[in-house]
Amino acid sequence: MLRKGFLKPKISISKLGKGQFWTGIIIGVVISFILNYFLNYSREALRLFTFLADPYILTEKEFRIYDIFFTCFSTSIGFGFTIIYWLRGRNVNIKKNYLKTFTITNSLIVTFISLMAVSRIGSILPITLYGFHGYDNHLDILKDFWLLLVLIPLYIFFTNWNSIKLIFRTKNWVLISILFYCLTVFYLYKTTTVNREILNKGYYTHNKERFEYIDREIKKAKSLDIYFSDTTKQILQKRYAERTTNLVQKTKKAFKKGSIVSLDTLLLQKIIIHNMNDEGFGWYRYRRDDKDKNWPYPLPEEVYYQILKHDIDSPEIKVLFGILNEQTSLFTAKVINWGNWDSYSVYEREKSMFKKRLFFSTQTIQGRLIQVIKELKTNKEYEKYYYLIPEFEFQNDDGNQDYFELELTGANNG
Repeated sequence: MLRKGFLKPKISISKLGKGQFWTGIIIGVVISFILNYFLNYSREALRLFTFLADPYILTEKEFRIYDIFFTCFSTSIGFGFTIIYWLRGRNVNIKKNYLKTFTITNSLIVTFISLMAVSRIGSILPITLYGFHGYDNHLDILKDFWLLLVLIPLYIFFTNWNSIKLIFRTKNWVLISILFYCLTVFYLYKTTTVNREILNKGYYTHNKERFEYIDREIKKAKSLDIYFSDTTKQILQKRYAERTTNLVQKTKKAFKKGSIVSLDTLLLQKIIIHNMNDEGFGWYRYRRDDKDKNWPYPLPEEVYYQILKHDIDSPEIKVLFGILNEQTSLFTAKVINWGNWDSYSVYEREKSMFKKRLFFSTQTIQGRLIQVIKELKTNKEYEKYYYLIPEFEFQNDDGNQDYFELELTGANNG
C-alpha cells in the first residue's frame, strides 16, 4: 500500500520560501561577479611571474576563451552557493532531512574542490613552468586540454541539479535555470573584464627596439621573396624558449658545414645577433682553452668564407656584411654611465651588459673579427660594403682577450 508523501514535491518558489529563494539568487549572482573579477585579476597577477623568463603573452582570441571560461566557471560556482542557501535551515516541505544534508554537502564539496583544482592548475603553470628558461608552452591548456574548460563549468552546474532532483521534481526549472545561466554568463563577460594590456604594453615597450628590428628585417626579406611565418616571428621575439635557443644553435651549425648557407638562414642569423639571443647553455659553460665555444654565433672567419662563395652583387653578400656589422656592434657597444642610467634605452643597457659578458666569456673572437674586417677592406671589390664593417681597435682591459692570428685565404671558396 502506498503511503502519503511518497511522491517528491514539485519545486517552486513557495516550497523553497520566497525570501530564501530571492536571497539565494542574489547571493549566487554576487558571488559570480566577485569570483569572476578575482579570476581575471589573478590571471594578470600570475602572468607577471612569467616575465622572469619569456612572458606568457595571450592573443585576443586566447584572452576571450579564458574570459568565457571564467564567466562560466564563476556562474556555476555562484549557482552552487544558491543551492546551499535555498536548502539551509528548516523547511517543512522537505520531508527527508538526510537528503537535504546530502545535497548541501554535495554542493559544498563540488564547489570547493572545483575552486581548489582551478586555482592549483592556474597558479602552478605560471609560477613554476613559465619561469624556467627553455620552457616553450609545452603544456598548452588551450590547445591540448580545451575540453576541460567546457566540462568543468557544466559538471558543477548539472551535478548541483542532480542533487536537487533527489528532493524535488524539477520539471521546467532546469531549462529556465539554463536560460538564466546563459544570461548571467553573457552579462559577466561583457561587464567584468580587466585591462589586460597593461602587462602587454609594458613588455612591448621594454622590447621595442628588438621587435621593431624584427619587423623591419621581415619586411626586407619579403622584397627578396623570403617569407617568414608568424610562428617564426614569435620564436624570434622570445629569448629563452626552447625553439628560440634551438634556432640559434641551428643557424650557428649551418656555417660550420662548409656549404653555402641559404639566404633565409642568413637573414635569421642577422636578427639573432642583433637581438642578442644565445644558445641557452649559459655564458660560462666552457672555460680556459675552450672559451670561444661560449660564442653563440658563427665565427667571423666562417662568415668571411661565406662571402667568398657569392657573387659581389648577390643579396647574400649584403646580408653577410650585415652579420659582420652586428657582430662588430657587440664589441663596440656603448659603455653605460651609471649616473645617467635613464638617458640610455633598454636595448643600449642590455647591449652594454652583453659586451661585458663577451669580454669575460670569450677569448679570441674580437681579434678574429678585427682581422676579417681588415682582410675584406684590402679587397676593392667589396668597397661599396665598407660602410657596413667599421674598423675598431682591439681591447683587452680585463686581460681575458687574446689576439689569435688567422690565415685567411680563398682556399674554402667554392
